[in-house]
Amino acid sequence: MARVHGQENTKSLQFAGDRLATWMFYMSDVTAGGATVFPSLNVFVQPVKCSAVFWHNLLASGQPDTRMVHAGCPVLMGDKWVSNKWIRESCQVFRSPCVKTAW
Repeated sequence: MARVHGQENTKSLQFAGDRLATWMFYMSDVTAGGATVFPSLNVFVQPVKCSAVFWHNLLASGQPDTRMVHAGCPVLMGDKWVSNKWIRESCQVFRSPCVKTAW
């Protein structure tokens, strides 16, 4: 199955809806490297313990905001720990029963 930009193709997320926004919480400091980079915006966010970065993944039209494509730069010294919260357009808990998956 081909992946359409901005859409999830993971079976467990098929009813979750589009990712509207992302909250990334930094759980550790990084001595060197490890920035989160948004190349289209020329923005680099250096991990600082107990800080967070938030961004919208979709435009007001509902189309993916390609400016929000991001990557994690290599950690050169130290460890990088993050926790993400993806905010979706619908909550699959009330739309679809839990599906037993092979674990």
